Amino acid sequence: LGAALDAGFTHFDTARMYGDGLAERELGRFLGQTRHQVTLATKFGIPANPTLERFPLLMYAQRALGGVGRRLVPQWWNHRRVIARKEAESSLAASLKALQTDWIDILFVHEPQLADVDALLSMADWLEQQKIIGRVRWLGLAGSTHHCVAVAQQTGGLFDILQVEDSLAAHEANQVTAAGYPLQITFGYFRQAIAMQPRTDGSAVMQAALARNPHGMILVSSRRPERLRALAALVV
Repeated sequence: LGAALDAGFTHFDTARMYGDGLAERELGRFLGQTRHQVTLATKFGIPANPTLERFPLLMYAQRALGGVGRRLVPQWWNHRRVIARKEAESSLAASLKALQTDWIDILFVHEPQLADVDALLSMADWLEQQKIIGRVRWLGLAGSTHHCVAVAQQTGGLFDILQVEDSLAAHEANQVTAAGYPLQITFGYFRQAIAMQPRTDGSAVMQAALARNPHGMILVSSRRPERLRALAALVV
């Protein structure tokens, strides 16, 4: 996190289910007084596992058990999607507390589906109210391009931002512009490129991604500070 901030990254994307609450807590502790220097995005719709959220050390046991654990304690791997006002309020409150902030820059619906449209429309007043009272600046949809575009088309301008998966091979994000929406936030370039060619040149992938989305934001993830610095240098 420190290497990313030092390299010039100013946006951090997280979710309740990432690390079952641990990712938000660590990010909140890290940012502290630098909160005003960055934008934060989190998500609702796929909640953290309540057992692992309460007892985070169990996550290490979960990982150690691997496939055996899925059979022995399947509830540790279950992330049940819930799109409802009560659960969204609880999720947002937990995110604000964990991130140690009074506002979220972008609140996304996590991996929306067409089946969520009625539920999202029924809580539209609540979602808009979060913007009015300042808990959220923008609302968004984050997930597959096809589903995000389809849900956006069915929810009448409720959502401000689409965060969609794209690749250099399939150009999935073309569906966004074809539907008349601006290309805003894209992700997935490295994962898909590496899956096709493990020795992929990361700088080349980023340059090609920037060419596809020159005016928006591209999400990346890495544990290697030198890679973060190299990627940041491409956009200076």
